[in-house]
Amino acid sequence: MFSIIAHKAARSIPRVARFIPRASRSILPASRSIPNAARLIHASVPQNTRCPKCSQPLPTPLPACTNCWHISTLPPDTRFHDIFDLPYEPNPFLVDVSLLKKRFRDAQSICHPDSWASKGSNKQDVAQALSARINEAYQGLLNPLSRAEYILQRHHIPVSETDQVNDMQFMSEIMEARETIEDAENESDVLSVMGETRDGIKSTIDELEGLIGKMQWEDAKSAAVRLRYLEGIERAAKKWLDNHS
Repeated sequence: MFSIIAHKAARSIPRVARFIPRASRSILPASRSIPNAARLIHASVPQNTRCPKCSQPLPTPLPACTNCWHISTLPPDTRFHDIFDLPYEPNPFLVDVSLLKKRFRDAQSICHPDSWASKGSNKQDVAQALSARINEAYQGLLNPLSRAEYILQRHHIPVSETDQVNDMQFMSEIMEARETIEDAENESDVLSVMGETRDGIKSTIDELEGLIGKMQWEDAKSAAVRLRYLEGIERAAKKWLDNHS
């Protein structure tokens, strides 16, 4: 798969620099240049719309009214951010995760199918569909990798499981990390790999934030693919620790 020379070259890299994408060392994440007050727009109060049937304010951005028990489906192109009333601009990668979790709970409490069971089977079916959309949007925004993939998909740049990284040095480091985990005889070796990998994950997430903020989509895709490899190493390290605890 790779030459022996390339693999040995990876072993000469200083450990502190492993997994740190070269591009991320020169790209300042978009959030670092945004004032804190501007970043906190994620914590704004939901801009409730009114029920089309009874005209009362809706409790969430979803078309579900607990006053008159009117409920309808969402348009198929509704953005994940809009389901939770989270801002898409100026950078859709910036998501207040604590606020996302709160609004997820609020949305599910309103749209849970059990709450609509006594309102008729048709309304319960709509609630079931809305609940599924809420779950899909929540999972899509919760994790940085799935969030990046979702944003890229919206810009017609799909990220596939078969996508690879055209960076020999990075791939050599990934191979070395996997070998270290597979051949590990003590916990310290695995913990060392895990620490380096987590540093790489953090740096790659910072890089993604900057690239998506600048709408550099192809570079953002490359960073997302690297992040997938790094998360694979982290999972392998956790599995080793679980099996040897």
